Amino acid sequence: MTEEHAERPHAVIDRVLYWIGAMAMLSLFALVLYGVVMRYVFNRPPLWSADVPNLVFIWLVFGIVGLTIKLGPHIRVIFFVQRMRRVWQRTLLVLAHCSVLMMLSVLIVYSVPIIELSSSETMLSTGWPGSVYFYALPVGSIIIGYYTIQALWQILRRR
Repeated sequence: MTEEHAERPHAVIDRVLYWIGAMAMLSLFALVLYGVVMRYVFNRPPLWSADVPNLVFIWLVFGIVGLTIKLGPHIRVIFFVQRMRRVWQRTLLVLAHCSVLMMLSVLIVYSVPIIELSSSETMLSTGWPGSVYFYALPVGSIIIGYYTIQALWQILRRR
């Protein structure tokens, strides 16, 4: 299998996440605009005008933050790392990615009781279960883990 064929599934996942993020941003804009117009122009704000945009924003952040790991626009402190030998740089990067994976596993494990606790509650404005907010944490952690494992694999493949 060529390297181009191996990258194809990753590109599809990247593209799907990118478009989901773009649609979520557009829907967030539309929901907030609708809520503002209904509140200040017609004096009839919908009940859900605060909860649903918050929910879309939370899912947007947790769903797309994994893609930023691949694209690399997040803040990195590399002043000291660039002055290290290659072996130490690689070791530090591997340890950093492993610590991120450990943190993500802790987030996933501890999000389960939060989801169970909030599943019995109901959002008054929409009637949705309260756990719909908290499902974003394990889903986002899985996405971040996917991209972290990809980055770790790239580091380990390089000699």
